[in-house]
Amino acid sequence: MLSLYVRAIRVIRGFPELVGPVRIPSLIVLVFCAAFLPGPSAFAQRNPDIGYVFPPGGQAGTTVEVNLGGYDWTPDMEFFVLDRRAQLLADGPPGEILVPPPPYWFGSKGRLGAVPLPREVPARFVVAADCPPGPVYWQAANANGGTATGVFVVGTGPQVVEDECRKAPQALTSLPVTVSGRISKIEEVDRYRFVAPRAGPVTCDLVARRLGANWHGCLEVRDAATKLVADVVDAEGLDTALTFAAQTGAEYEVAVRDIDHAGDRSYVYQLTIAAAPRVVASLPAAGRRGETREVEFVGIGVATGALQLESVARPVTFPTDPSRSSLVYSLETPFGTALPFELLLSDLPELIEPAAPAAAPHELPAPAAVTGALDQPTSVDRYLLEVKQGERWTIALEARRFGSPLDVSLAVVGPDGKELANNDDLPGTTDAGVEFAAPADGGYQLVVSDMAARGGTRAAVYRLSVAKPQADFRLEVPQRVNVLLGGSAGVLVKATRLGGFAGPIKLTFAGLPAGVSAPAEMTIPADKSELAVALTAGAEATAAAALVKVTGEAKVGETTVTRQALAAAAGNLAPRGLDGNLVSEILVASMMKPRVKGRPVDQDTGRKVHRGATFPADVIVERLEGYQGEIVLKMAARQSYQVQGITGDDIVVPPGVTNTIYPCHMPEWLETTRTSRMGMISVVQVPDPRGRVRHLVAEMTGFITMTLEGPLLKLAHVPLETPVEPGRPFDVRLKISRAAKLAEPVRLELRLQQELTGLLSAEPLDVPIDREEAELRIATLADPRLAGVRRFTIRATGLQDGKWPAVSETTVEVDFGAKP
Repeated sequence: MLSLYVRAIRVIRGFPELVGPVRIPSLIVLVFCAAFLPGPSAFAQRNPDIGYVFPPGGQAGTTVEVNLGGYDWTPDMEFFVLDRRAQLLADGPPGEILVPPPPYWFGSKGRLGAVPLPREVPARFVVAADCPPGPVYWQAANANGGTATGVFVVGTGPQVVEDECRKAPQALTSLPVTVSGRISKIEEVDRYRFVAPRAGPVTCDLVARRLGANWHGCLEVRDAATKLVADVVDAEGLDTALTFAAQTGAEYEVAVRDIDHAGDRSYVYQLTIAAAPRVVASLPAAGRRGETREVEFVGIGVATGALQLESVARPVTFPTDPSRSSLVYSLETPFGTALPFELLLSDLPELIEPAAPAAAPHELPAPAAVTGALDQPTSVDRYLLEVKQGERWTIALEARRFGSPLDVSLAVVGPDGKELANNDDLPGTTDAGVEFAAPADGGYQLVVSDMAARGGTRAAVYRLSVAKPQADFRLEVPQRVNVLLGGSAGVLVKATRLGGFAGPIKLTFAGLPAGVSAPAEMTIPADKSELAVALTAGAEATAAAALVKVTGEAKVGETTVTRQALAAAAGNLAPRGLDGNLVSEILVASMMKPRVKGRPVDQDTGRKVHRGATFPADVIVERLEGYQGEIVLKMAARQSYQVQGITGDDIVVPPGVTNTIYPCHMPEWLETTRTSRMGMISVVQVPDPRGRVRHLVAEMTGFITMTLEGPLLKLAHVPLETPVEPGRPFDVRLKISRAAKLAEPVRLELRLQQELTGLLSAEPLDVPIDREEAELRIATLADPRLAGVRRFTIRATGLQDGKWPAVSETTVEVDFGAKP
């Protein structure tokens, strides 16, 4: 009876490159948690959340001015970068909360969970010249805890930032170029125009989900006559690219949008456009360190420049550096230099599937790795592995990590023809693997197949690796830990033991924040797989945060082995390999107790509110820990539904007060068929035990809840029938409708978009309660920038009960004549 042990396993990039002097192939499972937080606090701290960075990337050796988007951030935020070759420097406090502008979701989508509302911090990424291309992870923390990681991408080649104020497609003067942009609101489509420098392939590559942006991109390419040339949709959430055939000197327009026409300030992206073919696969998919060998590159137009899948061979020298896990290679062709393509580095012999009849299994010497392609729609590849009694083998089958379309499946068939084990998907990936031990000599078939029926081309590649597990261990930890001053937080350190290693593992924590300590002795006992480590923060310590390294040391055979614990970073929503987002530092933050809790008086009970009006909600605040100072109530970043323009002011609660009013401003376009909600947070300023003033944030329990009914005020205008000459004033005739409850004069004011500021102006006009019509005189500047059809808004504001605004707006369209 064959003794077969199958377990969920984890593919480690390139298999052999373990940290330290011993590098062995391994497929042992490592399921890393994305983030770890202590259990819910009895004091309900509101931990800050990370949002986005815009622009999301830049070049090495430059300083990039950015805006950091975060949720429930405070002025005392601290920022951290997990790569010492980059710095992140804040240039100011968080700004006002940013409520999405119109258009809005209505109907069923208006009842979906709201996107979080950010506050932005102006900052600079200072990137050293020796910082390699790829993601740089960053984090933030305050006295309420630490955030997960975000991503900033260091790139190569020319880069530009989207002009978000433009009306026409943005012109790109040369290729290649990488554009940092974002789809900032619903229904937005970003357009870029360029001229093809030569005939041949042009590649457009869109990166969004790998930046942490939770949307699915669509690309469309049109020619000067608006005819569709090519398009692609990221239906699988893996980011997308396309290649099309261009004509010399022809003008093309690339459009970028979300698959669902959604948009938000967090919908950042990078679009790279190059007049070049596109590499989609390589054989082999990995190269042995120090080896120079021929590599077959498969892609669109790589051999002839034609719009077809083809291949070309090039000699490639793979570096010997044991600390590197991949080589970024740019294929040069007569039709342009392709965008960089990643080749893995390995210490195994790297083979290519031989050309042999499909019925005959290919003999696979082990340890080794082989790259093959399921180039027939229903093809199955078989390999013969000769094993001896008592040998243990680790087998990995990878496809997704190379961008292959395959959903691979691996089966092990014994000498008697019976299937002994199979695996389709490992945790978190569609790649596969098994580990087994056989007590008998014999030949075992490794069967490679595709579950998605996406084979049939040379691009349908996979890499099958076979190696003997050797004694070693790996460690995993949570990526962030928040600990309350005067309390403790548990950090679960998990050990994955490899190749029969069963000894004790001594742990150390290096770089803990001041006042936070770990136990003097921390050892994962022999044969145990984890240890819960209690980090303790002194009650009199300062609230602080720091990047911490966790290290394990053990005697493996006669050798003392040291391994760095790894953690899964957030920020990449489409990692190809399970180890693609691992980092060697964790963020540990000490927190202060909140000083406030509270709730709306009628929490979660709908009050009837007029559209366009202000709802003064009664709120109870309870003071904790003896705090009697000022409290600021703010609109929370995370709301219940799509807010559709609902806003709340920052309200100061004076010292000692426990009951207050929080006004919620309701736009006049809100649906009357839904319930609207408002969530709040409280913010206070309190010195920590060392005297440093910190901003403490707590969530207010429940929502202010409102059901909508008709408006108190309605403003309309009479359309202008004739063009207006710039430099001459004109009058807009307005009609005002008021409910009996609004027994106050109405003020009319001109509201302009940025491009009209200074070109139009009007003095505010107060309309008495006995008048239903008025004319607002608007002065114009004799400026050619006014030419064309322009739109602006006139706002009417009345006060309900003498203090709560009711607002209505009308959009006016004026023809200022043809452009000169």
